[in-house]
Amino acid sequence: MNADGVAPLAHEAERFGYVCCAADLTYGSAALPSDLADAHGWAEADPAMLGIAPVATLFPTARYRWRFPEGGIVRPTAFTQELLQFYAGIATRDCPASVLVRLTDAVLADSVLYARASTTPTIVYETYRSNDRHAVRRASRADIDGADRACFADPNWQCLFIGSAGSFNYGHWLVDDLPRLKAMATMRRLDARPVRVVIQGYGSDIDRVREESIRSLLGAATHIDLLERDRAYHFAELYYPTPVSLHPVQKLPPALDQAAHAALEQAIGGDPDPGSPTLLYVGRAAGYGRGIVNADMVAEMMRDYGFTTIDPDGMSFVDQVRLFAGAQVVVGQMGAAMTNTMFCRPTTTLVYLAPTGWIEPFYWDLSVVRGHYYRVLFGKVTDDTVPPHRSDFTIDPDALRDALDAL
Repeated sequence: MNADGVAPLAHEAERFGYVCCAADLTYGSAALPSDLADAHGWAEADPAMLGIAPVATLFPTARYRWRFPEGGIVRPTAFTQELLQFYAGIATRDCPASVLVRLTDAVLADSVLYARASTTPTIVYETYRSNDRHAVRRASRADIDGADRACFADPNWQCLFIGSAGSFNYGHWLVDDLPRLKAMATMRRLDARPVRVVIQGYGSDIDRVREESIRSLLGAATHIDLLERDRAYHFAELYYPTPVSLHPVQKLPPALDQAAHAALEQAIGGDPDPGSPTLLYVGRAAGYGRGIVNADMVAEMMRDYGFTTIDPDGMSFVDQVRLFAGAQVVVGQMGAAMTNTMFCRPTTTLVYLAPTGWIEPFYWDLSVVRGHYYRVLFGKVTDDTVPPHRSDFTIDPDALRDALDAL
């Protein structure tokens, strides 16, 4: 067992090549990702020869440019000056399209797909990109050959895999996976057979909120299969939507826009509750690390400024959408719960609290894509022997007061 209590897949016994799903449709005339030229090698394989066929484009390619907002840094420092220079160097994003593809004779193991599994197993690149590889395990030929062939053998069902290396994290589920549920409408339109939504299982809390989010967008009767991470599964036929994001700074704007709109319409019935608080302070549950040392002081100041404190941990998906959709200003610690800001209306003001030294453009990128006004206040770390994002930190009360007064 590993640290998460999950039995690892068998050690990789041989090396596999890679194949891109519908590269012409996803990347267009742009160059293929450089990490395809991996140390294990890859072949410019024809997806059709490996049982992969494009079905429909879910979201078109898009391009967007960042511009860091004036006053976006509360109390600038030498660190934030370097940070802004770094951000300026990555401030233009070209996003590949997201395409729904159909695979035949595929194996799924720990979120990694293998095409033409019975004869020449080939890794589906989009499920094993360089940024994702630290979070997933590659299967061996023995794992693939021993995959469960009974679980999804019923030809009377269609199967749709929604998942990625980050699906265990609520924030990544919202950004990376939730938008791709749009594939369900395409599948229902083209085929009368019912659909099984296939996702990896990670544990009670994250599985609960992911299942609720799926049913909130697709209907209460949606059939969902939770897979065991230490098992491989064979599919005679499997549908897979290619990614809409690449951590940390590539999020396909039309995909996030559609997911936010769908959540507002399906989960809360359109407009947010007019009685919902407009000023939110998002706390962070104990035990997740990166805590605010003087959290009581911060919470008291937020109350004095009229903010409603919430802790999304354990909250239903629908309640989270409802609260963030009604907010005009959101203040909170950088972390998965703040990814709920994707449901905020455009022009919402966001103030992030973070430890000094943490270079994390994910949230700035999210605010740009969704049209929010971004500010960040960095606090002093308490343990400089660990990476900044793992350290507790202290918020300067005067700096926080400056940030709130500026609102």
